[in-house]
Amino acid sequence: MNGDTFAEAVSYAIITVFMLLSFIRQISFIIGSPIISICMEAFFLIFSIILIYRYRSYVSSIFITLRNFRSSNSISFIFLVLCFLYMVIHTFLHVPKEFFNEFYRLSVYEKSGFFQLATASDFPAFLPINHLVLFEPYLRFSAGSGEGILCFLAYLSIGFSTYALARRYSWQPTAFTVAILVMSIPRLVVQAMHPGTQVISVAVALFCILAMYRTVELPNLTDLVLLVLGLFFCISENISSMIYAPILFVLSWVVLSRRHGIIAWKSILTKNAWAFIFVIPTVIFSQSWLFLTNHFYKDSWSGAFSTIFFNTDGIQGALANFIRYLLESFYFTAPLDLFFEKVFNWSMAQPLQSLYDFFVRSFLGENGAAQAFDLTWMTDKMFSFGPVAFFLVLPALFYAMLKGPRRLKSVAIAFISYFYLVSLIFAWTPGTAELFEVFYVSAGFSMAFFFPPWRFTKKIKKNVQIAGCFLLFITLLTAS
Repeated sequence: MNGDTFAEAVSYAIITVFMLLSFIRQISFIIGSPIISICMEAFFLIFSIILIYRYRSYVSSIFITLRNFRSSNSISFIFLVLCFLYMVIHTFLHVPKEFFNEFYRLSVYEKSGFFQLATASDFPAFLPINHLVLFEPYLRFSAGSGEGILCFLAYLSIGFSTYALARRYSWQPTAFTVAILVMSIPRLVVQAMHPGTQVISVAVALFCILAMYRTVELPNLTDLVLLVLGLFFCISENISSMIYAPILFVLSWVVLSRRHGIIAWKSILTKNAWAFIFVIPTVIFSQSWLFLTNHFYKDSWSGAFSTIFFNTDGIQGALANFIRYLLESFYFTAPLDLFFEKVFNWSMAQPLQSLYDFFVRSFLGENGAAQAFDLTWMTDKMFSFGPVAFFLVLPALFYAMLKGPRRLKSVAIAFISYFYLVSLIFAWTPGTAELFEVFYVSAGFSMAFFFPPWRFTKKIKKNVQIAGCFLLFITLLTAS
């Protein structure tokens, strides 16, 4: 699209392709004919090759952009490229057997159409499949490797989206530093190497924020349509999407209407009546067809979401959960924690657990928790978010809410509202901290506004970039 920066173009390209593939495959499943998916994907593949050939002269500009970028960030850029190459190789390794259990419902979808499947007595209620359905071809052809490439592409989209958003509040070196820090978050790195949908959900959420910024900066139909599609495409089998998708919708509505007014957007839509054809993918991405099927054929419209534990202790439970999630976010990464435990027989979790027992448990007890709180970071699974999340993203978000420009302040309020709602709605159980991945990663670009330009010198930027690269490196070593 005209006016794109390179980072915006890459992020848009990845998520737009994800949305197109998901739409095609969901249509195929609903109708019950896999041949539809095969034919339509073949058509768009040929069409894409033709477009690439037609605009081949622009390909050289991509390498020029990367070469110019490398010249100003040589060490960090080369290190990132090497790490990315390693991650790509890792995505083609054999997939763990446990991964295919996650795709049980897709393998059954393949055998029969959705509505025929809805009456199957041996099949559980359905979860949203906007992102899960992307992996369907690997099941169709019984592939044992390669599924992780989709997660790696989502990881790249997160990096480019973060950089593009950070550039709105900082110069290029600072934005690049922020992107490195976000891409070094341990949990994100691990998910980029192994098949799963969580990283795709985060990438789509960041895509929506980027689309919102682009739409409000230069009102146009393309960005507006992609924003709306992205907001509904956020809905996934990850329960957190049932909170952050509505929050992003309200945020986009407030930002767009406050900046240009509803009349301006109505005018754009009425001048381009063909845009209403996108109502079809919007309905598909909304998963309304799936929820209705759950309602008519299963016990609950919400499917497996109905098995989630909820907080029944109100504000007291929310306060206790807020503290629990903060403690779980305070994490120096698995390698360092394992090092201290092996060498000094000491873990950061021990003093934090003692502080929790003394100050929190004695006053709030187990309010808001489905079971007794025990601070474990599950280092073998790279559960948490590393030092970047707690020491940089959290302060940056609160600073943006207090001192940021109006648009960034609105984004900060939206994310803090998400943190509060998760603490209020869900009961704490081991593993629920994963609900905050979209919070820490999507809010990472706010660090660009947090770093003071007059103190964040070239030397400091370089040191921070090296620290981020080192964190990425040790995460790759541990995860492998």
